[in-house]
Amino acid sequence: MELEYKVVQSTTPLFATSKKIDEIMAEESKAGWQLVEKFDNYKMRLQRDVSHRGNDKNLAFDAYRSQVGVNNFIVYGITAAVTVGVVYAIFVLVGAV
Repeated sequence: MELEYKVVQSTTPLFATSKKIDEIMAEESKAGWQLVEKFDNYKMRLQRDVSHRGNDKNLAFDAYRSQVGVNNFIVYGITAAVTVGVVYAIFVLVGAV
């Protein structure tokens, strides 16, 4: 038996509850992945036997995805917009604008 591993991560603390972990693992198990280790609320390590690769083309998702949850672009975009707003508000309060 030859195993392969992957780390699945989330930008938000998606793995904080067992309910969310169960939801994600229900989908990952369709590709043969099994939970090996939860690092923290942001990362998990999964493993599967390489014999599951043959079924990957029949899945509705990428079996090798490493990102789940909210898209990084959305999280970082919102963070950048809030930061610009706070800096602008500080400049307005100081009277520099």
